[in-house]
Amino acid sequence: MRFLGFDPETTPAQRTKVGAVLVLAVLGISSSAVLVRGMQADPLAIAAWRTLGAAVVLSPALLRGLPALRRRDVIDLLGAGVLLGLHFWSWFTSVTLTSILRSTLLVCLVPGWTALLEWMLRGTVPTRRHLLGLAIALPGLALLSGDDRHASLDGDLLAGIAGLLWAAYLVVGRRVRQRVDAATTMCLVCLAGSLTLFAVGAGTGVRLTGFPSSTWGLLALALAGPQLLGHQGFAYALRWVPASTLSTLMLLEPVGATLLAALVLHEIPQREAVLGGALVLAGVWTASR
Repeated sequence: MRFLGFDPETTPAQRTKVGAVLVLAVLGISSSAVLVRGMQADPLAIAAWRTLGAAVVLSPALLRGLPALRRRDVIDLLGAGVLLGLHFWSWFTSVTLTSILRSTLLVCLVPGWTALLEWMLRGTVPTRRHLLGLAIALPGLALLSGDDRHASLDGDLLAGIAGLLWAAYLVVGRRVRQRVDAATTMCLVCLAGSLTLFAVGAGTGVRLTGFPSSTWGLLALALAGPQLLGHQGFAYALRWVPASTLSTLMLLEPVGATLLAALVLHEIPQREAVLGGALVLAGVWTASR
């Protein structure tokens, strides 16, 4: 598991555990776009309820871990929560405006944003293999975007903004994950994100309740899979794995999401998209080894 860039003090058993968690996390986030597309609710409401549900599920961990949090930790986590909430809002809106393929691939420009933010804020220079992997993956993302039958400029821009917000969340969150357990971190982050989104929704008149039962069911699935399994898995791994490595692994999301969209929504990619997916996988492998 050395290819993931673990901190030197991480034990072999812990590396195996974190590696398994990351596999499940990638599978979880890949299902998010398809679930959002099936919901009959405003994207802001979807993001608000999803983050609130995660905060409620993880609340016992927060009650245990809150006394040990330092003031700086709380400030960082609240800031990360606002970033995460805005990320979900912008990305869920993007999914409703453009194709799942384009939306997910533009969100996954995160490695470039993360490397830039870590360099600007911490002076952390990206490794050569990260840069090489990104150089291989980006042409793959370009090929994936070749099918513009369902394209939307607004949707594409929102997906790019969502990627930048996610990168900022990873950079801020990693500072705290060195000291605080994943469940406590994610609970406070999701609570801050949900409160931000509910406040925005209430202030703008967005309908936050009264959805059909099918939408509530899909929200429950989104909470269990993409939110708890996916994002909680990445939050857990942040303690041992660099943010740039995690964001590179997220390049797998458009591949998984595109396959699910083809199976469930019949959004069939062109041959160029298949080649693009292969390049993305090659880039992820290069950056992570």
